[in-house]
Amino acid sequence: MRTETIKLGLIDRLMRVQEASTLQRMEKLIIQAEMESRAEKSLKAIDKGDVLSMDEFRKENRQWLKKKYTK
Repeated sequence: MRTETIKLGLIDRLMRVQEASTLQRMEKLIIQAEMESRAEKSLKAIDKGDVLSMDEFRKENRQWLKKKYTK
């Protein structure tokens, strides 16, 4: 099943939910799933060595700040 089809089906089902508590539980589940997915991606990146050192991160962050605030 295509991702877009799943999304549309979920939206349709969410629109029919009436209980606020049910919607809150669903929101928590979605947040948990998103966080787990991001953690898995991060762990895979770490395993592949696709990371920045703290010095590289600071340098890139400073460059980004300089670019953002010197326009």
